[in-house]
Amino acid sequence: MTDLASGTITIKKDVVAGVFIAAFAIGFGAIAWNYSFGNVSQMGPGFFPLILSAVLGCLGLAVAVRGIFSSAEQMTFVAPIRLLFVLASPLLFGVLVRPAGFLLAVTATAFVGTLAAPGMRILTRLIVSGVLAVLATAVFIWGLGLPLAAFGRWFTL
Repeated sequence: MTDLASGTITIKKDVVAGVFIAAFAIGFGAIAWNYSFGNVSQMGPGFFPLILSAVLGCLGLAVAVRGIFSSAEQMTFVAPIRLLFVLASPLLFGVLVRPAGFLLAVTATAFVGTLAAPGMRILTRLIVSGVLAVLATAVFIWGLGLPLAAFGRWFTL
């Protein structure tokens, strides 16, 4: 069920857990696929991981299918746009840290991250971002001595 007004999606917990387990099994199996399989009498290095991922995938699908038809507890997901803000934050940091410097990169990252929180006022977002940037700069650059510039090349003459 989707509630567009509140920006949330509701789905059963068992379905989510089953799909997550099956997806993990697919990833695990994809890695194991690169190893030689061998046979039952002469098992290769990929035999056990591939069999284990197949069993795990079947169990994940079974849990998901059972969850569809059960009256299991439901969980609520946030709107996809909020997830986009959370995922964009570290990418923004990576893009900004060299040219803009650590302080501005952390400020922008924190600000974009706060956009995922509904109902937060702009002033609160700015204060949270600024305080977090100052604390992160104090800890990582001044305290731990990371070799990053607090102010990047955008601020040099």
